[in-house]
Amino acid sequence: VIPASARGSGVGSLVAYSLYLSHVCPLEYDLLFERFLDVSRLEAPDIDIDFCKERRGEVIDYVKQKYGEANVAQIGTFGTLAARAAIRDVGRALGMSIPQVDKIISLVPDQLGISLAEATVPGSQLADACDADAQVQELVDLASRIEGLARNVGTHAAAVVIADQPLSEYVPLQRVTGKEEVITQWSMGDVERAGLMKMDFLGLRYLTIVTKTLEIIERTRGENLDPLAFPLDDADTFALLCRGETKGIFQLESGGIRDLLQRMKPDHFLDIVAVNALYRPGPLEGGMVDDYVAVKHGRQQAEYPHPVMKDVLEETHGVMVYQEQVMRILERLGGIELSSAYTCIKAISKKKHETIAAFREQFIMGAEEKGFSKAEASTLFGLIEKFAGYGFNKSHSTAYALLAWQTAYLKTHYPTEFMAALLTGDIPGRNFKKKDSVVEHLEDCRRMEITVEPPDVNASEAEFSAYNGTILFGLCAIKGCGKQAAEAIVHERVVHGAYRDLFDLCGRVDGSVVNKTALENLTKAGALDSLLGEQEHRGALFAGIERAVAAGAARLADRRSGQKNLFAAFEESEPEQEPAAVLPDVPLLTDLEMRSFEKEVLGYYVHSHPLAEYKSILQTVCTHGSFDVGNAQPRAEVVMGGLIGSLKLSNTKQPRPGSTFTRYGMFDLEDMQGLVRSICWPEEYARLGDFLSQDAVVVVSGTVDRRAGSEETNLIINDIIPISSIWSRPIKCMHLKISEGRHDSVVLDRLKELLARHAGETPVRMIIELLDGSRALLDVDGQKVKWSGELLDEIEGLLGAGAVRVQTSLSGGRQDNRNSKKRRAFQSS
Repeated sequence: VIPASARGSGVGSLVAYSLYLSHVCPLEYDLLFERFLDVSRLEAPDIDIDFCKERRGEVIDYVKQKYGEANVAQIGTFGTLAARAAIRDVGRALGMSIPQVDKIISLVPDQLGISLAEATVPGSQLADACDADAQVQELVDLASRIEGLARNVGTHAAAVVIADQPLSEYVPLQRVTGKEEVITQWSMGDVERAGLMKMDFLGLRYLTIVTKTLEIIERTRGENLDPLAFPLDDADTFALLCRGETKGIFQLESGGIRDLLQRMKPDHFLDIVAVNALYRPGPLEGGMVDDYVAVKHGRQQAEYPHPVMKDVLEETHGVMVYQEQVMRILERLGGIELSSAYTCIKAISKKKHETIAAFREQFIMGAEEKGFSKAEASTLFGLIEKFAGYGFNKSHSTAYALLAWQTAYLKTHYPTEFMAALLTGDIPGRNFKKKDSVVEHLEDCRRMEITVEPPDVNASEAEFSAYNGTILFGLCAIKGCGKQAAEAIVHERVVHGAYRDLFDLCGRVDGSVVNKTALENLTKAGALDSLLGEQEHRGALFAGIERAVAAGAARLADRRSGQKNLFAAFEESEPEQEPAAVLPDVPLLTDLEMRSFEKEVLGYYVHSHPLAEYKSILQTVCTHGSFDVGNAQPRAEVVMGGLIGSLKLSNTKQPRPGSTFTRYGMFDLEDMQGLVRSICWPEEYARLGDFLSQDAVVVVSGTVDRRAGSEETNLIINDIIPISSIWSRPIKCMHLKISEGRHDSVVLDRLKELLARHAGETPVRMIIELLDGSRALLDVDGQKVKWSGELLDEIEGLLGAGAVRVQTSLSGGRQDNRNSKKRRAFQSS
């Protein structure tokens, strides 16, 4: 059986539920069939279905077999040239330098979907640049001519078209480059307008994760679980949700939703249904989320203008959350049939004023028949009009809430098995250049006190696996060791036993599958450490790989040619037991080399992070970590610390006007959260280039650079300080974080004595976190200190780690008074 579940409005169909297409009863949750299908609907309805991602291909193959391969195809998509992409492509064609093109692109306003015509209105920066430079004018003119044209063709993630005869009779087709797969040359909208039937078959990763978790549980515990039988009132699962520990939980893992869960304290399945419907810009900005939480916890009374409103809205604490609720109100108070109610909602959301006016009149007439005055009915429709545009599809939200609950239940009661499946599910999308989801889940395992054993060719499976409460690192999660190589290593071990040494491994696996690169990366990851003798080490493994690969290839060739050694007759059932080959005598790898190798091929440091010893000082002087920089506003000034990696020095073809400098540097600045691509342009490089070296630990100030609509963030470097020089850097101010609930007068007296012992020239401020959640910013009058490592250690020993922040002479200081309740002088006495 292929795991599958309907989503969207089709979940409101009782027939779909009866056929096990959906798994939530529309009668129990008041899901409306009319939201799925009504007489006024112009387009053909379809049921969107999610399938286990690994088996989506089987579903498409089945459809082709049933309806004819020529009658079925996936639908194509077209990527078009937006303003910035058009400039970049034309600039490349004209032979302009990357920095020069980047500078021109930076003049396009950060506005999603902006056109070049809008970006070059008189008085704009780009228009001024065009007037001042004929080359820029030519570039923009040419870019305008290709803007909006299709640049590339892709395959829609879900849409499949099915016809009653070969599709070539209806629509142009093409083959995907390098594949046998056929797609339409029309987009989804054109296919539907042609009258062809479109179905959505989406491969959903979380259905695969649930399936893998159940397989691991059955294999390790002997329990055969049915996720549809999980109780929806499990107290432990609700406790996990209330704590916001939902990393890896379907639809509930973003930081904002985790904060909402902690505020909401869900205690009923309907709260989970509401979370995804509420966590959207409209409800958040309209105060609906605050109202829901306040009413749920008794801090506010819900207002119901009519008993019917209470009947419909009570489950969401008086907040109009779902489109189905609006449809019910339109029907029960205004006499508008459910089959027409959704048309009214669409008109409101799309601001079709004539249609809205017609429904308003119809609603008022119906409400008057039920005893409302015309003014009351008009006010009520105004309320509907205000919130209907925010309404979410309850059928969709309920279906996804069930899957969210299943993953939360598994994480609560089978954490090791769930995390192993979750880690496995993220292997295909690994990105070793930044902190990816695999590393985030490994950190979550550490928080959950689940041990993750490093990879080992004599213990690990191809994927992550669970055993006795421990997770074994999967071999194919190692960079350069693909699934085929990992499975070959595991299969040979299972059939013929553990590997004795490197030469035994190379002699037993096919060298074309487990090649030299795979072996080198396995060595870097420490996955071959179990093959080492007492006096051997990873450096020796590295040096011995080439000889071991050659010996293994020769041994495999002998076996394939039918040759056997002298004792082959006695070894028919066992692998050859040759004497262990001696590895070369080479120097040990340094700790830095071992850590760098582990980070390169695993994405994280197995033993210790090279920044661990600097954690306290970096936390003190930096305004942002790499994760924060990724979320910062474009052009924001930040201070970040970390390790320089992937350093590349280049020369620009054309220096900036008035400048003779051409040398610049690009590098990854890596901290314990991840990394940010950083650029030190020629003028800055002339001042700071001596500080740029591979693996150097530095603190930098820079400007966030991000193009509109892009998730890629760069840091434009303004200043660099080697970590060894940070203590000698002038400090503008020291901020101390005090908690009213944790720090009493005794602590403050000790703090006063401590500051007096370190008297100097740096002013001190206190940020008092009050019990009501607000902050007070206080100047410590008459007491200045001398900045030093000793002072930092003593303050953190008294107030706790992270209690100190300093504003250096670098730019990008924090705005500590953003949420302060009041500010006043704090007398030392």
